[in-house]
Amino acid sequence: MAIFAIPRTGLILRMLTLCGVVGLMLAGCGGVSGGGSAFKGGPGVDLAKKTIDLGVLSPLSGPVGQLIGIPLTQGVEVYFKDINAHGGIDGFKINLVEKDSKYDVPTQVQVYQEIHNQVLMLAESLGTPTTHAILDQINADRMLTSAATLDSDLARQPYVVLVGTPYRLQVENAFDYVVNKLGVTSPKTAIIYQNDNYGQDGLTGYQESITAYHLDDVGQVPFTLGATDVTAQAAQLKASGAKYVFVTATPTDAATIVGTAAALGYTPQWIFQSPAWHPILLTTKVAPVLEHFVWVVGQGASWGDTSKPGMAQMLTDIQMYQPNEQPNGFFEFGYTESIITAAILKKAADNHDLSRAGLLNAFNSLGTVDLHGLYPTASYGSQPNQRVPTRDNSIFAIDPTKPGAVKDISGDFVGTAAMASKF
Repeated sequence: MAIFAIPRTGLILRMLTLCGVVGLMLAGCGGVSGGGSAFKGGPGVDLAKKTIDLGVLSPLSGPVGQLIGIPLTQGVEVYFKDINAHGGIDGFKINLVEKDSKYDVPTQVQVYQEIHNQVLMLAESLGTPTTHAILDQINADRMLTSAATLDSDLARQPYVVLVGTPYRLQVENAFDYVVNKLGVTSPKTAIIYQNDNYGQDGLTGYQESITAYHLDDVGQVPFTLGATDVTAQAAQLKASGAKYVFVTATPTDAATIVGTAAALGYTPQWIFQSPAWHPILLTTKVAPVLEHFVWVVGQGASWGDTSKPGMAQMLTDIQMYQPNEQPNGFFEFGYTESIITAAILKKAADNHDLSRAGLLNAFNSLGTVDLHGLYPTASYGSQPNQRVPTRDNSIFAIDPTKPGAVKDISGDFVGTAAMASKF
């Protein structure tokens, strides 16, 4: 299929194409005649004022909020500020209805209930356990949801839009790097994982990697989100003798795990799942351990690499709307996520159908979306195995001299297991 892209300032055009003349006499869920065809609306759509309300459910407080939720949500905000400044999507301005989920399941359910009749879709639902908590409601409401999670199980869900390579495949690519790129035969490995949906997806990828790459598995260790004492888990890993330990966690917990293990004299090669890393960890006392013993499985353009048109545009938008923003992969994710959200909205608007059914039809027929080098081109189809947008990763080492404090040591690649995985 042809690549679908939203024209942007500094990339293609300064103004999004206005799709026909739309009558302005009716609003809300009704149809409006214009240009010889009816224009359908839905919840959150005001056809008279030409506005679209999108929901954002994100942790905006607490440790996950400070390190992940706030910068990621700011990426969404900056993208749509620029869209609105240049005419909106086919003339429709985008309003974000934001709620603090606190990375807490009951709160996520509560705030979803507060806005689900007010918005056309969710431009962001951040978190694996929190998104799973509202999945039944999403399906009942036919609420298309851009999920700020890479849980592979959500690729099977008809109303969930993933952005990037799923966690399960990240783990597989990590061990492809160890075995096939570095040539380590039967490495002694372990995983420590957050004991919830997020951690389970990392664990699934690890268990698949054991078979695919003939790993010498010596430990599969769960921990509880926010645990202040992981001494038992660190001691178990040390006793196992694992040389490579995969970490499925959020940044604060990842630092606690690595620091606790180091205090016990244990410093294996730690491999962080992408959400486990944040540059602020280099301001903690475990910074020396992170610099020497941590890799991060990630994706996307290096911050500041203006040879990528999407990065150049993002930096221009940051200068315009949020000039104090520091290099941050979560901001980049939110910004990239919004390119795909906008592509879905653009296709639905071009079809004159901004109902929820119209959005689903637009998503299922979206094909590929050019992310302008911020991330690799994303591909979508109507079937689960066709809706895993990308399968590639890079392995990053910690380097405080680089923007975002990471440097690519592998180059972008897709491992044999990740290429073969079925959803």
